[in-house]
Amino acid sequence: MKIKYTWKHLDQSAAAESYAQKQLEKFSKYVNQVISCDVSFEKVHGEINANCNLHADNAQFNAHNTHKDIYACIDGLEDKMEHQLSKYHDKKASH
Repeated sequence: MKIKYTWKHLDQSAAAESYAQKQLEKFSKYVNQVISCDVSFEKVHGEINANCNLHADNAQFNAHNTHKDIYACIDGLEDKMEHQLSKYHDKKASH
């Protein structure tokens, strides 16, 4: 899955990007075709805001998380997105 990263008021971190890539790869078990995935990180008042926009299977998914640690922020983002995708997958499978 190709992910586009955007960094605002933060230095770009290859380690954080590879960690996010590893965490977000889990989404492929819920959807058939990922069209695009955009992840943005922004530092505001000492906290990191992470936002993920996923366009897959002709549906849009969006998750947002805030935390002081970037890795905890990515984990929270992954949890929120996985919850949305599993609900979508269950709804799609029941029809």
